This record gives sequence, C-alpha cells and structure tokens, in this order.
Amino acid sequence: MKFAAFIMTYERPQLILDTISKLLEQTLPPVKIVVIDNSETTLTQIRLEEFNSPIVVYHRVGYNSGPSGAAAIALKMLADEGYDWIYWGDDDDPPQHSRIFEQLLDLAQSLPYCGSVGCVGHFFDPKKGIINRVPNIQLQGKGHIEVDTIAGGMTKIVNGKMIREYDILPEKEFFFGFEDLDIDLKIQKAGFHLYVDKEIYLNGRIKSGKINLHVRKINKPTLQTLWREYYSIRNLMYIFWRNKLYSAFLRILVVKSLKMVFNFRYSFAIGCYTTKITLLAFAHFFQGKMGLRVKPLKK
Repeated sequence: MKFAAFIMTYERPQLILDTISKLLEQTLPPVKIVVIDNSETTLTQIRLEEFNSPIVVYHRVGYNSGPSGAAAIALKMLADEGYDWIYWGDDDDPPQHSRIFEQLLDLAQSLPYCGSVGCVGHFFDPKKGIINRVPNIQLQGKGHIEVDTIAGGMTKIVNGKMIREYDILPEKEFFFGFEDLDIDLKIQKAGFHLYVDKEIYLNGRIKSGKINLHVRKINKPTLQTLWREYYSIRNLMYIFWRNKLYSAFLRILVVKSLKMVFNFRYSFAIGCYTTKITLLAFAHFFQGKMGLRVKPLKK
C-alpha cells in the first residue's frame, strides 16, 4: 500500500510545521507529504526549506486557489503518481492521535468499494439539501458506519485508485466551501462508499463535549464572518443544480431570501451586508461566475 498526504495552507508557516510534525509522529506515516501553498508571500517556503525533510514536497500555487483549488491540485498530483490512499489535510486540523492513520487505513482496506474514510461524517438529505448529524445511538459499539459526507478537516483519506480511474476531483472553481460534499457526492455516484469508525467518532464527540449536542447553536453573524455565506450559497446552488436536486435548489433560494430579511434583527449593517452577498451569490450562480469573488471585510 502506498500512502501519501497533502496539507493545504495559506500564510501560516509555523502552524504548517506543527501539523507536519504530527503527521510524521503517526504509527503509519505517509511516505510523502505535499504542502500546497496558496500563500502570497514566501514565508512558508522558507520555513519548509529550514525544516528540511526528505519526504516533504513543497508546491506553490502562485495565487490563492482556496481549499477547493488546493485539494483538486493535490489529489490529482498524488493519484497520478500511483498512491493508493491520500490524506486530505488542513494546516490547522492535525490528526487526533498517533494511531489514527493506521486505524483508518485498516478500515479502508477491509471494505470493498471504499471511496473515503474519516473520523467524522454526516448524513445528507438530498430533498432538503441539508447535512444531518449522526445520532449517538448509531455510534454505539465497535465497527463502522456508512455516511454521505466527510469534511476535509476530519482526517479524510481518499482512495487514489478511484480518483485515477474515475477522474473524481472536487470542483476547483468553488474556491471555498462544500468542496468536500461535492467530491463525496461524486464518489457515491461512481458506486463507492464513505465510512467512519464508530469508536473513533464517538470518542471524538465525547472529548470535544458534543455528545449531548442535539440542536446546532446559531451564532450571531458578524460583518467579518458573513463573507463565507456567499460561497456557501453559490456553491450549494451549483451542487444541487448539477446533481438535479431541484427541491434542495428551490429550498436554498427560499431560505436564503428569508434570511436577508431576518438578519436585520441583529443590526441594519448586518442585514444590508447579508442582502448584498446573498443577491451576489444568486447572480453569480446564474451568470456562471465562480472562483474567488468575495473577500473578508477588514476589521
């Protein structure tokens, strides 16, 4: 078995070194780690040259391609090089503990038509277009459970042979948001499955204090975080339309339109900015405009 990893990063040179170190501490470490650098400066490149590890390969994108672009570049690169399994990593989400790769790869290789494994997964409701939490009761005992999507920051490991043979990659023009759902729906459409280990999942939920979390807490939006909503809306519309999930497509139009009105309860500025980015997301979807379009507001 050939196992490689990639880590995507943007202007966080020290953090990427800490994450690489945790990958190297695994009982089953990758034989190659590719750092996909979306940075505008060369600070990350300099720190990696100082780190000087023979298995770490630096790849500078040359522009900010976002998590979507970085994942598409790395998966294509490593799959073409013949790797069987590929770890999908963020610079700020290292593995939970030193045996996690070994445990997940054992699971992946034991199951037929396994497209991806991870520590945490969710169910997806194609009619409503929403991602649902796996109930605690379904995580009891040993073994695994099949899910519909595994987020990129949840120790996601993808089948490299599947990528090579079926050309399954995330939509690189998403820039940011739901690139994991995008590739996971493609994986299932190709006849493969996604699995998580029940013990790893439940233990992680307990340690993070989320065992009794039944209703997602809605945090008050801020002008500095609302920019993410643009990509969520636009990219989900793209996913729903391409997969012919028309009820989910109509639902997001209605729900996000109502949210433009409801967010005025927080403040006039938040209501106005919500309206602006929502209408922009709608317009850009129908105009076919993808990629980086909205940046965070300066504080």
